[in-house]
Amino acid sequence: MTTMTALKEIPLIQSGIHKTRSVCGYCGVGCAVDILTKDDRIVGIQPAMDGPANEGALCVKGQFAFDYVHHPDRLKMPLVRRGDGKLHETTWDEALDVAAAGFRQVVERHGRHAVYGIASGRTPSEANYMMQKFMRVGFGANYIDNCSRA
Repeated sequence: MTTMTALKEIPLIQSGIHKTRSVCGYCGVGCAVDILTKDDRIVGIQPAMDGPANEGALCVKGQFAFDYVHHPDRLKMPLVRRGDGKLHETTWDEALDVAAAGFRQVVERHGRHAVYGIASGRTPSEANYMMQKFMRVGFGANYIDNCSRA
């Protein structure tokens, strides 16, 4: 098997558990992981011993914090707040239109410095770069921070 074979399943003999190579989503390091699944459910995550970024090591979040994937409260559809004050499922197009309208209203009422962006420590550098461009070019504001503090 080559290093970082994307989403290649390797059945573990007689256990019904499958191993799928992927990349950890908790930060931008890019640690290689083997996701263990049984009956379409994640049952464990192991560090990939041949991962170029992590060389068989993995932080506690990357290895053990995967229960959110199957949590019953996990959102599966975008939500928008309607006139009744409640959140309702909608399409991605409508949700993005509502979000854009909200940004426009805030800027019109309070000015460009009323908008603040928070980038994620769980996204790749390229996504965080785009977030700062969104704030600086889109709104002309330098108000951007990140959640990467431990």
